Amino acid sequence: MDTSNKKNIIIYVVVAIIVVAIVVYALMSGGGSKVPGLDQGKVGEKTDQGTVTEKGVVAAPGTSPISTSTGKVVTQEGKEVKNNVTPGTPEAPQQSNPVTPEALPASAVKLDVSSSGFSPNQFTVKAGAPVTLSVTSKDTQTHIFMFDNTSLSAVAIGVGPGETRAITFNAPSKGEYTFKCDVPGHAGRGETGKMIVN
Repeated sequence: MDTSNKKNIIIYVVVAIIVVAIVVYALMSGGGSKVPGLDQGKVGEKTDQGTVTEKGVVAAPGTSPISTSTGKVVTQEGKEVKNNVTPGTPEAPQQSNPVTPEALPASAVKLDVSSSGFSPNQFTVKAGAPVTLSVTSKDTQTHIFMFDNTSLSAVAIGVGPGETRAITFNAPSKGEYTFKCDVPGHAGRGETGKMIVN
């Protein structure tokens, strides 16, 4: 083997070692597992989406976590939640315990509801993205937030007078999805709205 071939082999070996080192570094630092748009931190840290837990990022106590590896909203067992099941069942996204609106993450969509309707009565989200939605009753009545489309039947929030609760779910495919207060007579007086999914 001549000197020029030995030099080429050494160069190839060095380049291969550098490439392997870069790949190992990226995987060790989490570069290969980060979900775009989902802040990840250490357990207990607060992010724009909520608090990092062992199960994922949780927007409010009681809500389903967002998996930091997939960006999907999951059950406590780590399975992706289903938006088209009965609200409150184990595979459905779970609503929070009562919270203060200020305790919710910056990324949450915050709706107020009263006999005057929802405010705002329209919001926009990105298809497939995790969405944390809160509803606050601004009067002395109970309200139940529900989507009209059965593909989102599991996304429901019930609030008592002056109460705030939240739910985290993955947005459906692109389109417009109407919602209402499901308490009899409330939708008829204007407690309705629309979610736009881009």
